[in-house]
Amino acid sequence: MNFKLIDTIAHLLLLLAFLIGIFAVYNLRFQPIYQFVVILGFATFYVCWGLVFHTLKKDLETKLFLEYLVLGLISTVVGFLIFAS
Repeated sequence: MNFKLIDTIAHLLLLLAFLIGIFAVYNLRFQPIYQFVVILGFATFYVCWGLVFHTLKKDLETKLFLEYLVLGLISTVVGFLIFAS
């Protein structure tokens, strides 16, 4: 299978997950705890997606994994600060 096709499908999956996350956060606008759970779930998905994607590309490095992890943690902390108040 052509890697360009896999790359496109992987990024479309990430975009779809992001759109579902936005939709879920909007629909749960009156339930901040559940909004935070959605953000936590998406952050976890994002880190796992990055790990799997770059493992398949055979270019996963510690620095790259840490970038995904830091972005996931930042989004989780921001979500907590927004929805905990």
